Amino acid sequence: MKRKKSICKALFTICLILGLAFVLPNIKPVPVIAASKASYEIINKKEIRKYKNMSAKYLYQLPQLKGNSAAIKKINKSLRADYKRTFGNKRSLFEYFEMDKHNPSRQSYGSKYYATVTCEPVYNRKGYISFKFVSKWYAGGVANYHEYGLTYRLRDGKKLGIQDVIAGNRNTVKQRIASTYARKVSYRGYEPIMQMKYSKFQFYIKPGKKVVVCFGPYQPWKEIILNLLQ
Repeated sequence: MKRKKSICKALFTICLILGLAFVLPNIKPVPVIAASKASYEIINKKEIRKYKNMSAKYLYQLPQLKGNSAAIKKINKSLRADYKRTFGNKRSLFEYFEMDKHNPSRQSYGSKYYATVTCEPVYNRKGYISFKFVSKWYAGGVANYHEYGLTYRLRDGKKLGIQDVIAGNRNTVKQRIASTYARKVSYRGYEPIMQMKYSKFQFYIKPGKKVVVCFGPYQPWKEIILNLLQ
């Protein structure tokens, strides 16, 4: 992630929205199966570099399910793929740190650089598990923050998409999300959301049949969670 590129991205609209999330009811029935919950551990993948009063911290909290079934292996492989996706951010973080650590202004300020992804299991019942991730980035330029989620079916290890948790065809689902955003946040979000690729919608699920749809990491409004009651 380049510092200059991060600043340019701030001009984008809805496709790069700061951790904004709103909640939709998960109205699709979730069948109860024998393996209703999963055991897991969260592994801290961490590296810290220091120079005088400056530091750079990389952290990824990698969840891994316990077990040897084909479904568990499939889920763990998908989770590791998300971890590997952050390697570019890690490399950029330390490149900026090495470049800036001899800068007198950075030293006097005591800059603390970071690229972190923390993980919280938010749903683990009825045969499904969902993780909420919070990504933070700072390397002397624009600080980034956004949320996203990964959700899986324990029976076969399938990674769920938005079409699996919100009833309706693709156009209907996009209209529900766009209309809720336009009504609760800003009308300016309707068209950009309708133009988003279906596969780009990020979410996690919560108890109470709720789906939290996330956008990130830039937007001109505050972070907010909306409840859609129907």
